[in-house]
Parts: sequence; structure tokens; C-alpha cells
Amino acid sequence: MRKLILLLSIVISFYACSNNDNCCVNIDTNITIKYLNEEGKNLFEIENGYKESDINIYHKINGEWKKFYDNKLDTPKGISVIETENGTLLSLSPSLTTDQNSYSETKIEFSNTDADIVKAAIENSNNNTIVTKVWYNDILKWDTSNTNRTIEIVK
Repeated sequence: MRKLILLLSIVISFYACSNNDNCCVNIDTNITIKYLNEEGKNLFEIENGYKESDINIYHKINGEWKKFYDNKLDTPKGISVIETENGTLLSLSPSLTTDQNSYSETKIEFSNTDADIVKAAIENSNNNTIVTKVWYNDILKWDTSNTNRTIEIVK
């Protein structure tokens, strides 16, 4: 009986998905940022450098900056610091709230006097949400002609 219920569940799942145009969703929006000082040292790897706990993220929604925090997410602040073969990077989930031109803006606040703006072009089509371009402080840093959505910023 258990096998029959399991088999029936699997068949229903496949049938439901095959008859639903909204079945599959692809969200590809993550941006990774390597922060370096003028000497080329990683700001997450030096003494008195950046710490994830000190960084706040704001999303621009209807022209106003709103602090982002969602305790239901694995990364409630919309960021995480990750270790890679290229060093320690900031992984940013940009705002998915877009303006009429399909651009979103996310503010990264390092301190009361140090903040930067990440602007992302976001394509929403066929159940996909994909970042296609990234500007950092109004300078284009990445587009789809590059394969890796990692940018370097010297601060």
C-alpha cells in the first residue's frame, strides 16, 4: 500500500508539472563582490577591515530606501561573506523590486559615512528572474558577455 501511495504521488507530481506553464522557476540574481584596498588587499581579510555584521542592505522601493531584513531567508540581510579560491567575497542578493525600466537599486551601507549603490538590470520572462547587467556607483561592472558575475571594487 505504501508503494502504491508513493508511486501515485510521483505520477501526480509529474502530471501537475507537465500541465502547468508556471512549473519551473529560475532565479539567477546573485552578485559577488571582491573588495580591495588601494594596496590590493582584500578588505574582508585584513585587520580593521569589513565585517558582515557591520553591513546593512537597503532596497529602493517607490523612490525610498528601505532597510532589508527577512528572517525567513538563509541570508536574512540579503548578504553573506563567502570563502572562495579567489579570497573572501561579499555575496549580494540585490533587490528584485524594479522600476518601469526593469532596474533595481540596492544600497550597501558599510558605516554611517560609507555606502555604495548597486544597480541591476533584471529580466523577468518565462518564469525566469535574471540579472543581465550590474552597475556599481553608476559604473557598468558586469553584463551578460562575462560568464562570472563577480566584480572587484577598490575602496
